[in-house]
Amino acid sequence: MDVRPWPALQDEDRWLVDAMESRLRDSTQSVEKLRARAQLLRAEAEQSDVKGIRDATLALAERYEQAASVRLSA
Repeated sequence: MDVRPWPALQDEDRWLVDAMESRLRDSTQSVEKLRARAQLLRAEAEQSDVKGIRDATLALAERYEQAASVRLSA
């Protein structure tokens, strides 16, 4: 599953993205909970007028969906 890239970050802030991806990878949440969170994030993104926030929220939603897909295929 292809996911959109994270918005550009300075090198010293990359740890946050790495931590979020690690947390999703190691999560014990059910597929249903991961997909529900992705849906909520997409709804939040639709409400945002700020492009950077919208893009980051959509990127996170796609990663929740990706984690759910990986869990289903395992």
